[in-house]
Amino acid sequence: MKVAYLGPVGSYSYEAAKGFIKNGNINLIPCDTIDDVFEIVTEDEKVYGVVPVENSIEGSVSTTLDNLLKADVYIIKEIVLKVEHYLCCKETPKKINSIASHPQAFSQCHDYLRKYYKGAELIQVNSTSYAAKMCAEGKVDAAICSTFAAMQNNLQIIDGPINHDNNYTRFFVLNKQPNFERGEKNKTSIIFSTYDRPGSLYKILAIFNLYDLNLTKIESRPAKTSLGEYVFFVDIDGFIDEEDVSDALKVVQRKSAFYKLLGSYSVIRE
Repeated sequence: MKVAYLGPVGSYSYEAAKGFIKNGNINLIPCDTIDDVFEIVTEDEKVYGVVPVENSIEGSVSTTLDNLLKADVYIIKEIVLKVEHYLCCKETPKKINSIASHPQAFSQCHDYLRKYYKGAELIQVNSTSYAAKMCAEGKVDAAICSTFAAMQNNLQIIDGPINHDNNYTRFFVLNKQPNFERGEKNKTSIIFSTYDRPGSLYKILAIFNLYDLNLTKIESRPAKTSLGEYVFFVDIDGFIDEEDVSDALKVVQRKSAFYKLLGSYSVIRE
């Protein structure tokens, strides 16, 4: 099985990809960006993709949401991973003047950095594992990354975990073909837009209330058509073959200006 992920080796997406397939042969394909993961999955139905979608501290990953809107892919599983960030260096430094990491990692470690490294230059890169690689090559004084990325790059752990408490990230496993497979905990995700009429959003949300469905997430994103037009991402507790979920979604689809089923899938908590 081939699985594309936001790399390189040692990233949190890498750990989530390993959690997706724990047994059997797996060919992990590191990608430089989230866009690259979506492109590979869209072009080859035999390739799965693993991308971050939401962090408990920083919220949604907008690049992932935007790609879900336009790409011809389905969510087939969700993986929830506890994220712990560490400050790492090639060797014990006298002073840290530059730190590399992913923008979300910087945000998740904001209070720590503000307190101890207020004057340091924060260099944003595509992944925490790439930051570890940069540090190993001597391009920066330190990196914020996982213990695995530190080990892979022979870095010393100076401090950590340095992130906010209760730091979890949701990852979606993607494929070009839908694979509605139940688990112990299940969700269904959709995107919809409303007609430009008073109360349109309220009327659609009332449908979920009518069928007594729990919305675990609702978020708006620009539709990228014209100013002021939005689409809404919704996650629902429940599986597509449950009568209330199925009936509610049929009504939502009829009442929406645009509707897309992203997937019905099980949730794995690592």
